[in-house]
Amino acid sequence: MNNILLMSYGSPERVEDVEEYLSGIFNNRAVPEEVFKENLAKYRMVNGISPSNKIIKNIRDKLSKLLQKYGDFDVTIVYKHWKPDISAGIQSMKNEYENIIALPLFPFKSNNIKKSYEIPFMDAIQRNNIRANTIFINGLDNKMFNYIWMHNISKYMYDFENVLFAAHSLPLVDDETEYKNSIFTKIDELSELFNPSNVFKGFYGNNRYGKWLPPFIYDLKSQIVNKKIDNLLIIPVGFLYEHLEILYDLDVKYREFIENLGIKYGRVETPSSSDELVILLKNVIMKNL
Repeated sequence: MNNILLMSYGSPERVEDVEEYLSGIFNNRAVPEEVFKENLAKYRMVNGISPSNKIIKNIRDKLSKLLQKYGDFDVTIVYKHWKPDISAGIQSMKNEYENIIALPLFPFKSNNIKKSYEIPFMDAIQRNNIRANTIFINGLDNKMFNYIWMHNISKYMYDFENVLFAAHSLPLVDDETEYKNSIFTKIDELSELFNPSNVFKGFYGNNRYGKWLPPFIYDLKSQIVNKKIDNLLIIPVGFLYEHLEILYDLDVKYREFIENLGIKYGRVETPSSSDELVILLKNVIMKNL
């Protein structure tokens, strides 16, 4: 018997829970008022429910159904910053599994994933005396990745010939050179497949606190303006599914920034709970067993 732990950042499901959610992110310290107000505005924009939770549940259900063709599998959801968290998910397990496979839903390997997910996972395994074989998957290196993105990108090529590939920045508390290089390599692979006129690469995230991995998408302004383009298609290649950082940080804030430059904005959908992504996850799991 195998248990697949789908790991993700987590998100509250009611506006009333935003404060508790942010408190956990800030390790129960006071949440800066600016951060609280911004996040409250984001969740009110979607009536208090981020689409990410529903998408991840759909991924779980589809993956569970698919994996039954390959053996005995349970698929469980745990979160870094919501309920059930990693510790609670492990604590609820009994010693009935031969293998426990931890699968963070992030496409690229990073030290941040190791610190935020792998270390808490292994600590919880040891604290609860779980005797199963443990496998932690950091990054989804699979050929399906290019196919999925090309399928989603291709429908926009009739209206956009300029693209900006975007991924989430990471705090520079660890060396994230491998993360950056793997993303830029993937961008080059995808760009060669559909050959856009102009390609821009950048990161986005909350860089107001500490040092974060550059270059930031807002700092690409001079490059974008100098090309004298009139359209720009955003490809959030660093994400697997829709969530508020895309719907707000890109589709609201960055869209406003781009349109103020007189440039048409477009954004490619993420894989989310598509059948293709579920096949990719199945392939990665079976490769690691």
